[in-house]
Amino acid sequence: MKNDGVTIRKPSVSSSSGKLQRPRIPFMKYILSMLLSLLSLSAFAQQANFLDMPSNSFENIYRHSNPTLVYSYDSLSQMHNYSKNWDFDQDGINDELYFVGTGGSHLYYFLKVVLSTDNKAREYQWIQSDLPIFITPDTLNPEMPIGSFSVMPLSKPLTPTIMLQLDELTFDLNKKEWTKLNITTPYVSIRFENGKAIYSNPAMDHQK
Repeated sequence: MKNDGVTIRKPSVSSSSGKLQRPRIPFMKYILSMLLSLLSLSAFAQQANFLDMPSNSFENIYRHSNPTLVYSYDSLSQMHNYSKNWDFDQDGINDELYFVGTGGSHLYYFLKVVLSTDNKAREYQWIQSDLPIFITPDTLNPEMPIGSFSVMPLSKPLTPTIMLQLDELTFDLNKKEWTKLNITTPYVSIRFENGKAIYSNPAMDHQK
């Protein structure tokens, strides 16, 4: 049928039933359309869940409290990266310091240090914290928050020293290792001399 030169198509009529026939959509095209819709919904839901997911990063805290601190958090490896802030081996190059996640429902992080003099990874599996947040020395109290750490120049000559306040549970679980190092309380300090860790309680030093 034509109307002013425009062809108008009417729905076809079945010769057998006399009913109008709707245009048929190819079956594969229908399936692909449904799959694309489901994938789009799934991606949107995952993005929404990711945005709502709590983060273990301290970046927002440091952005306001300590903007000069070099810090990042890798959610895939569950690692707090405090590298390039301190020169533990006193060679003029700032070293690497990490707290690496151990996995599990209650996530703990063990201390890892890499000195620039030998690029050797030192993993201290028995030194763990579930909240390895850095406390600046000028705000350091005699009683550090449990799980926190700080770095300050101690001993003679002055050397950057890692100070940690471990929780009682973590300390007790690794008490055998601490006993070997003559460490008797959860308040621990670590510095490095010639690539070796010097532990303090902080009254007594032990070289390993």
